[in-house]
Amino acid sequence: MSAFALSHGSMRSIIDVRILFRRAVSASGGGITLTDRRGRALYSPIPNTGAFIYRSRIVELRRIRYFIAVAEELNFTRAAERLHIAQPPLSTQIRALEEELGVRLFERDKRHVFLTQAGRHFLLSARGILASVEDAKLEVRSAAMGAVGKLQFGYTASSMFTSLLPAAIRRFRAEHPHVSLALNEMTSLDQLNALHHRTLDAGILRNPGVVVPPGIQLNEWYRAPLVLAVAKNHPLAKLRAVYVQDLRDQPLITYPRASGIGLYWHVMELCAKAGFRPRVVQEVQEPTTIVGLVAADIGVAIVPADTKFIQLKGVVYVSLLDSQAVSTLYLAFRRSDNNPHLGALLSELRLQAKVPEHQDRRARAKRSKA
Repeated sequence: MSAFALSHGSMRSIIDVRILFRRAVSASGGGITLTDRRGRALYSPIPNTGAFIYRSRIVELRRIRYFIAVAEELNFTRAAERLHIAQPPLSTQIRALEEELGVRLFERDKRHVFLTQAGRHFLLSARGILASVEDAKLEVRSAAMGAVGKLQFGYTASSMFTSLLPAAIRRFRAEHPHVSLALNEMTSLDQLNALHHRTLDAGILRNPGVVVPPGIQLNEWYRAPLVLAVAKNHPLAKLRAVYVQDLRDQPLITYPRASGIGLYWHVMELCAKAGFRPRVVQEVQEPTTIVGLVAADIGVAIVPADTKFIQLKGVVYVSLLDSQAVSTLYLAFRRSDNNPHLGALLSELRLQAKVPEHQDRRARAKRSKA
């Protein structure tokens, strides 16, 4: 088993040598300790627990390269020439490798060098290790150049009802097939937290009515009117449009107050400006459930116009005439994030919503002055 670590531009291969052990039964308590051929413990049980302390030794990648050269040439002189080093240092490194592994890799006489059985087995593993290292180098370089990568993208449940977001995702995936785009349905508040803690790269959300964490940018991305969802047999269903003040005596179904969705406080604000405090009878997070409760005549609901895509029998959508009865979705991301994949995704989202980048810059400048 192997693992790879990058440090100051160098790569080392860490080889787990637990395969080279013998099992020794401790005389005290019948515990088991695994040791190498020199009797040094590779790991030992921690008293009164099921855990173990590992004492694995490591093998440098350079010594693996030296071993492969000798194993393929079966001649130390030719191997040293191939590696462009002197023969004595090569012999020293091979002996050090055998010492680390606790096995003999080569049999030697005055004229010939032979691989031992352990050496032949280790050669197969060593070639695989070097191949994995080269693959890792290529992947790292490809990621640095933007050829491959991964993005974590968040979205609110209702934002998927817009035709813009699915289209942007579909186009981005088609144009960037080597970038893994992980989609996460999250509330607006959860998205802000995830962006702040760098577990999310970007998101589509509504303004949750809280202080935006430092370094997080919110740009208006999409705006749609709010509409009233009512049961088909409701008196308001006969009207083409109503004002929010017409809902003064109506039982209201809303999104949850504490869920961080963002629409709850906007609806409360609309009702306050209309001069009344709404009678909330149910708080529901899922848009489809809200429409279902409206169909059951539990109450009426103020929802984004895109919710009309939920065509449930017995539900009618009525326009709201209030000028501020609009639903706004925001594009959220970290200002300092220079990920080239993120830039491509943001560009695609702006293109679908027809929001030019310079408009985003003006919005950022306006917020910074405020």
